[in-house]
Amino acid sequence: MSGTGARPAVVVAEDDDDIASLVAETLRADGIDPVLVSNGALVVDAVIDSGARLLILDVQLPGASGIDVYDLVRNQPALANIPVLFVTANPELARGTIRGRAPREVMAKPFDVGALADKVRELLRAEIAAA
Repeated sequence: MSGTGARPAVVVAEDDDDIASLVAETLRADGIDPVLVSNGALVVDAVIDSGARLLILDVQLPGASGIDVYDLVRNQPALANIPVLFVTANPELARGTIRGRAPREVMAKPFDVGALADKVRELLRAEIAAA
């Protein structure tokens, strides 16, 4: 992402090592610093500690589900407006469970890395513009 100064951090909450590595590699190629978290119970602290500008979240995580993490993030005043991109094998579950809640995006697994990169750029541009 050119023109944004320091490289933005993005927390990737994913317990599948292969998918986490693929997402991290995709983000790094786009000038973004990924912060990988494999346990849902650690996500909120990772977002706060890293100053992340975006959260990429799987629905099924050990420690706390992605849906529970989403609610925790939305209940933190400092994080309430951070964009959240769910990347999940069950997009209908994600959409149905979080329907009517604060804005979020859902992408199905398996995903195209180009589409993921495009969506991340779009969400980061919108987040930076709103800041």
